[in-house]
Amino acid sequence: MNTELDKVKSTITISLGLKNRLREAKGSASYEAFIAQLIRTRNELTHKDNYIELQKFQRKEKVYSFGDFKVLFSYNKYNQSQNFIFDIQISKIREEGRNILTISFGNEQLQSEYKLYFELLTLAIQNEIEPLFKHNGRFEDYGLWQKEFGLLGLPEKAFENDVMEKLNDYKNGVHYK
Repeated sequence: MNTELDKVKSTITISLGLKNRLREAKGSASYEAFIAQLIRTRNELTHKDNYIELQKFQRKEKVYSFGDFKVLFSYNKYNQSQNFIFDIQISKIREEGRNILTISFGNEQLQSEYKLYFELLTLAIQNEIEPLFKHNGRFEDYGLWQKEFGLLGLPEKAFENDVMEKLNDYKNGVHYK
């Protein structure tokens, strides 16, 4: 069986056991992304407070529509860094086909600007993060969620309540909106 690791041109020789442990530890990430994460973790541990991570961001553009408005915005693509932060930038705002500089929300200006920002952030998260945890039609597909709960130091009870209970309800015909 050929895997991604087998296809990589390399002079590195590893045992089958190590290869299997590496495959299990990387989960759904590519080998390249997993190895990059291991290198970042090693650098953070080795250099502690003297470590600055230089990240190269790829930007994605999306359109968010509501009412007569269309907001063209961009954000940085998720890169699995522990220090990752979404950077949301609005390029254009259009109302009924005309470019405008700001959206007038009346007396609720500041509150509405925050609401727009969080709507754009929600859209970016849905596009970048949610696919990493999509359910593939099997009820055994909770491993990534369990690993994430562990990395965040959350108790097992939280995992049971937030993930397993919902999966079991879904399996039994209860659908959440």
